[in-house]
Amino acid sequence: MNMRPTTLPAIAALLLSGCAVNNTPQIAAKAAEGDPSACYEYGHRLLTGRKVKQDREQAIKWLRTAADKGNIRAAAALGACYAHGLGTAADTAQARQWYTVAADAGHPHAQLDLAQHYLVVAPRDPAKAVTYIRYAAMQGSADAAFLMSVFFAQGIGVTQHSGIALGWLANAAELGHEQALEILEDLYEEQQKSQNS
Repeated sequence: MNMRPTTLPAIAALLLSGCAVNNTPQIAAKAAEGDPSACYEYGHRLLTGRKVKQDREQAIKWLRTAADKGNIRAAAALGACYAHGLGTAADTAQARQWYTVAADAGHPHAQLDLAQHYLVVAPRDPAKAVTYIRYAAMQGSADAAFLMSVFFAQGIGVTQHSGIALGWLANAAELGHEQALEILEDLYEEQQKSQNS
């Protein structure tokens, strides 16, 4: 079937009309009505300057509205904003609070961010960091599985255990983590050399 080029925009508009709201004025209107997903999307656009003039202070307002209504992506974004001082003063207590909200709701990136917070920001708690990394790994995060292997290999926040470390390393490799794959290949080559000597 031959389509004339003039009909393509009409077809695209028709297809998009059945999709979720995707233009900024419509998102802003839905956000003003209190829709949590729209509040998050509008806040995220203001934060990043995507399809709208960047305004990080306004972004915080919309992200907080969304997070207060239960949007976990907004809670994770607020954690990052407070951790890095984006649109607001850096505040480690607020960062940890919002990361925790998102992490406890199952957001894997927030789980990793919260784990990093527990590793480097006082008060440090490596055992809690491991808990959140494990949650992310159990959701299929290759980076988290790799970190679990490192933590067990070095005894960070857990009792050192080379067998468990190897198991997590294999899990990370199965999930496509390149460094884990390389380490396993090196271990296999070393094993082959020792068996042949």
